[in-house]
Amino acid sequence: MAPVLGYWKIRGLAHAIRLLLHYKEAEYEEKYYVQGDAPEYSREEWLKEKFTLGLEWPNLPYLIDGDVKMTETSAIFAYLGRKHNLCGSTEEARIRNDMIYSVTTSNRSAFVFMCYNKEHEKMKGPFLESLGGRLEQYSQSLGKRDFFGGSELVYADFCVYDLLDIWNQFKPGCVEKHDNLKAYLARIEAIPSIKKFLESEAGMKKGPFNNKIAQWGN
Repeated sequence: MAPVLGYWKIRGLAHAIRLLLHYKEAEYEEKYYVQGDAPEYSREEWLKEKFTLGLEWPNLPYLIDGDVKMTETSAIFAYLGRKHNLCGSTEEARIRNDMIYSVTTSNRSAFVFMCYNKEHEKMKGPFLESLGGRLEQYSQSLGKRDFFGGSELVYADFCVYDLLDIWNQFKPGCVEKHDNLKAYLARIEAIPSIKKFLESEAGMKKGPFNNKIAQWGN
């Protein structure tokens, strides 16, 4: 039986996992949940199944792979990284993968907090002011490398790609100011299995990035 990845029908936390799976051309099934419309924004589609799947810590996203039933984004990435040899083949690559994954998780959390906050318009200005510095750090970290793991893709690359792509749509053209980041996005998008995924409806290239209750990207 093919593994099942469960998440909302948005990019959100699961899209980088999808990118990894499509990169490896791994067979899997999507289980989408759809949030209800305003004003209730019901989560009933998920809640009615939440405690029926045998998950030790029920949450989204979840991955069911045979006897493996797991939640938490970082745990899923670590599992898939080991399974598909995407944690890094050298100690340097493994260290960079862990570090870049952690940094990108923090950057995503700050961005998503703003997107869902009712004070979004007030928070947008300060975030945009900080965006240039955040991108500069990614640019310096990547340097002349092809990927953040060096010459090899690591699972953190899918997280970075997803976040940079979203930022580039939040503030059009912001990534293009950095030649190496622009080339990095193009390099990943040119991988045949990734290209095929991004061109499909499931690739959600233009979103939705967030759930319906969000102030941006829904």
